[in-house]
Amino acid sequence: MNKNLPKSKTALFLMELIIVILFFSIASAVCMQLFAKSHTIGKQTQELNHAVAIAQSYAEVMRGTDGSMESILAAFPDAVVEDNYFEVFYDEHFQVCDPANAAYVSDVTITPNGAIQNMEIKIVKLSDYSEIYTLNATKYMNTPKG
Repeated sequence: MNKNLPKSKTALFLMELIIVILFFSIASAVCMQLFAKSHTIGKQTQELNHAVAIAQSYAEVMRGTDGSMESILAAFPDAVVEDNYFEVFYDEHFQVCDPANAAYVSDVTITPNGAIQNMEIKIVKLSDYSEIYTLNATKYMNTPKG
């Protein structure tokens, strides 16, 4: 019959094209996941860096003053104060703000223990109440309190 006619190579070309498109779609899906994950990790790192700086500032103020609640609060006038506890609220850019617009909060607890003053600092994300960073600081007081 017609065994001498050349066969069409179009089917082979289309099969190769489909395989290449499949390969590139898988590679692009993996790359998109990597980009999304890197964005998430970058945001978490930025939050952690800000939280560490804020917590260190509280500890340095306690260590640089006489350690009393009044002297610490003089450096943080926007704090919401209770007995031996205070909070400062921050917006999404870690700028001090009012509680209604807050995205983060720093919870600072001061506990006198004889001649030692302990301070526990927690930086919390308000959207899911997850702790970003916790720091414990201690100061030796010349006169026992408590």
